[in-house]
Amino acid sequence: MIPSSIPMPPLPPVTLLSLAHFAGAILWSVLILASIAGFGSLLLRLAGVRRNALALAATVGVSVIVLLGGVLNLRGLIAAPVLFGVLALGLVAGVIGLLDRRRTAAAEEIETPSPDTRPAWIAMALLVVFAAMFALRLGSSVHTLYYQMSDDYNFYLASPVKMLETHHFAPDPFSERRIMSSMGGNTFLEVLVLAALPVEDVQMADRAVGLLLLALLAFRLAPQFGLTRTQTAALAALFLLMPQLQFNLTFVILPSALFLGMVSIAADTGALAKRPWLQALLLGLTAGAIGTLKSTYIVHGVVFFAVFALFELRRRGLRAAVLTLALAGAGCVLVMAPWMLANHQASATWFYPTLGQGYHYSRYRLYPPPGNYDLRIVLRKVLPFNAPMVVIAVAIWIWGRRDAQSRSAVTLAVAAAVASILVGVATGGDSVRRYNYPCILPAILLTYAVFARRANATPNDRRWRLPEYASAALIALVSIYVGLNTFTYEYGWYLRSFHGSLTDVRITPAPVRAEYAALQASIPRDGVVLETLAYAFLLDYSRQRIYMADVPGGASLPPGWPARRTGEELANYLLSNNIRYLAYSYHDGVELTDAAARYTMHDPHATQWIHSENELQLDAHHQYEELAQTRRHLFDDGKLFVLDLARVEAH
Repeated sequence: MIPSSIPMPPLPPVTLLSLAHFAGAILWSVLILASIAGFGSLLLRLAGVRRNALALAATVGVSVIVLLGGVLNLRGLIAAPVLFGVLALGLVAGVIGLLDRRRTAAAEEIETPSPDTRPAWIAMALLVVFAAMFALRLGSSVHTLYYQMSDDYNFYLASPVKMLETHHFAPDPFSERRIMSSMGGNTFLEVLVLAALPVEDVQMADRAVGLLLLALLAFRLAPQFGLTRTQTAALAALFLLMPQLQFNLTFVILPSALFLGMVSIAADTGALAKRPWLQALLLGLTAGAIGTLKSTYIVHGVVFFAVFALFELRRRGLRAAVLTLALAGAGCVLVMAPWMLANHQASATWFYPTLGQGYHYSRYRLYPPPGNYDLRIVLRKVLPFNAPMVVIAVAIWIWGRRDAQSRSAVTLAVAAAVASILVGVATGGDSVRRYNYPCILPAILLTYAVFARRANATPNDRRWRLPEYASAALIALVSIYVGLNTFTYEYGWYLRSFHGSLTDVRITPAPVRAEYAALQASIPRDGVVLETLAYAFLLDYSRQRIYMADVPGGASLPPGWPARRTGEELANYLLSNNIRYLAYSYHDGVELTDAAARYTMHDPHATQWIHSENELQLDAHHQYEELAQTRRHLFDDGKLFVLDLARVEAH
């Protein structure tokens, strides 16, 4: 079911051309993952692991491609021809690795699966469920019919468009999301999609590439945990049955796959276990890649390899634990370093907020920061949500086998619980689910693998079958809750988006595209623009220097946005920073009325972050409206206007 309050674009008919576009988009996502796996295979071969699994190579390859993207970003080389060349190099590396693999003796040590006493038809039925869910989810990832206007249209969609048109992750000192949550790795992966596909397909960087990697890891982890044929099919089906929380274009599926990739690395008993230095380094590289996809995810990755180091302390002593922590930390920093450098150049912080507040509004102390929390809100939102993860971690530790596989699952569960609490407290209890699902859901999924493994170890004791079946039932129930809950309606969106993916649907109608083209044409080419527009991704960022103000006042150059002051003072501030033109979609802005903002700001259940953002935006909108009365209008169609801040003209 999809709520009727969400506007649904009319779908054009399915044609041969639209089906060709559909097939081409799927093929492009497969080629991207194949290229990524090629880079991962190359790194593993250089480290001495010449025969490696495709899932492992793809996991490692994400770190390599994100690092390469960071270097290209610093050099201003993010352009379609360069991107095609990078992907071609990855494919060549993959072919070389495949040929080398055929000449190399097997180096991986995978457990012999336990004998399967269940009828073969059960495994076949579960594989059919897996195949059906895989086809539905992959097909629905081509076009997404609904984006969050308050998140995607004004930043998450605009960010990769701007990167491709300006050839780097351009400075946006007035964008709160640019500073707080977008290191740039996610945007670069989206640009790989946009190099060949339209903006309607941009989410494939997460939802298609991530899903492909998730499927590979399902069949990589099953033999690592020694699962039977039926258990392997059940685990794979559960992987695809459980949806992630796709609230906006924030990456969730690819990070989920990468967390499972970290488990696979930690659970290795073959080539990586014989090279503990490489195992630790790969954990750090993967954690760093996850951190570039969304800043809050770095906490989960760091906690993961820190807990892994604690297990090394217990198993191999202090020296091994320190070396593990040092190598993992170095790998994490290596991947993030070019993006951190670019972030410092653009936003005056290496990593918000741990390494500086940068241009964020909290630096100027005009409004309370996001972490200025009410203890009652934190207790109500954070602790109850994370209590089940603590229970899961304890259950895996008590009932799982004391081996590398169970240790890796415990490590993920502990990382999910500890990091989710830390992130929840740091954000004042805001968006607890969205910031932690990519780690929490894989931890829940692995309970089945752990308990199935334990049952296989004691085949004559039927009592161990109960935890196996109970964990499968728990995962199914969680999947149904996430897929049908009123927050996302993901199961409903799969069906609707699959239909839309077979067409050439556009997310904006032609009149809106024409309207934004006319708006931009009214601005001189040498003009510097500050925009607060609903459809910011429709702008041509190669035409003018355009700064995004996705949350106006949420970020700004020193000495800070003149909050709680007049529109005239805002004009003087912008002009002093060589920003002459202001573009604003005031028809959309009036939706944030005084009454609505005051209600939110006084809502005792809302976090401080939401309170501050509403007050900031309301104040900025009033300043914009004041300037509209005193400045020359270069463009005004009753919905959007462009003001020349240097020209006073009474209205």
